[in-house]
Amino acid sequence: MEKTTRPVPNLLVLLVNGFQLALRNWPCVVWAYAVNLSFGLLAGVPLATGLAPYLDHSLAAQRIAGTIDIASLGELGTHLRDSGFFPILVHTSVWLNLLQLLLLFVLFTGSVFVFVSAEPPRISVLLRGGTAYFFRFVRAAILAGCGGAVVLAILLGLRAALLAWVDATYVGSGMFYYGLFSGAVVLLAALLVRLWWDLVEVYIVRNAMHGERSARRALLPAFRVLSRNFFRTFGSFLLTGATGVGALGLCLYLWKELVSPRQVWIAFLLAQAGLFLLLASRFWQRGLETTLVMSVDPPAVVEEEIATVEEEAPAPANAEVLTGVSEPTLSDPTLRDLVQKLQTQPWANPQPVPPPVPPPKLETEAKEPSISLLDQHAAKFPLGGPVPDEDTKEKPAGPSPKKR
Repeated sequence: MEKTTRPVPNLLVLLVNGFQLALRNWPCVVWAYAVNLSFGLLAGVPLATGLAPYLDHSLAAQRIAGTIDIASLGELGTHLRDSGFFPILVHTSVWLNLLQLLLLFVLFTGSVFVFVSAEPPRISVLLRGGTAYFFRFVRAAILAGCGGAVVLAILLGLRAALLAWVDATYVGSGMFYYGLFSGAVVLLAALLVRLWWDLVEVYIVRNAMHGERSARRALLPAFRVLSRNFFRTFGSFLLTGATGVGALGLCLYLWKELVSPRQVWIAFLLAQAGLFLLLASRFWQRGLETTLVMSVDPPAVVEEEIATVEEEAPAPANAEVLTGVSEPTLSDPTLRDLVQKLQTQPWANPQPVPPPVPPPKLETEAKEPSISLLDQHAAKFPLGGPVPDEDTKEKPAGPSPKKR
């Protein structure tokens, strides 16, 4: 096999290429949002039925329905807990949540397949890729989950011991700062485990290009790429995640400050816009992770592909000379051939033997799947509009023919 090496993209290039990759595959975001919205509406039907008596006859209905009032929401939760509504709601939504989790897992698996293989982001391709890699992703999720659970359990144990020591030593604001700092460390460790798991998913699809079906073989390469490119990878992951959370917070702020209590639909649209941007930032993270893996560790170019290109190339015009059809004319003549040639041709005008024609040069360079990933996505769904055909390209300027 022949492997190509490429420079590692910096933080800015990684963010830009990941954004372009996610933008060219925007149907993946739309389908994932449609699944979330559909199951959210289905789960909200029993919730709306239980809230109807309070929203229709309560004096605080405007503050509950139109604005974000923490005190009113807390009072409503107390009433619902006393009425036994929450157990009924949980029992109803458990199966819906399981089905939603299953469909989202398939869609996210199919989106990773689309990002790596540059397939068109249609729903049929997403479902086909999601079902094809479903069990591999499940096996890798179990392995990565066990490793991440061990790491997080150790960190949580250390945090509990630290807070116990701080509680016995400090009072006042010192306890708060120690708890905040230790909680931030645990959160960053959890995000780091999540990033490693995303890289494992990309490596599963990448290794499948070489016929490797083992999910555990993707764990070590993903950890190696993450450790060698830690700051740019984890930094871009945190920036995209913070962008999505910031967009959601901005939409909620606009809802609270600008929307009146009676404009329920505007509040609904603002909340859904924030959730959509948060989901889009998650696919942005998928794009930059795919760009990193395909740039740092691209798939090798198999030699069999070059042989296939040579077999499919057209045969030259003088194929009979190259393939040996006229072999007697180019082979060494025998004594009988020399005698017959002297009898039929004079010595002064011998017929020269034609020189062998060199074989034509065949383009055996195979297409590099790693560097051409963005090019494949651009040809599939260009950002600047449809790609012009070869016949419609502008011809060089020249003298126009005169009209008679």
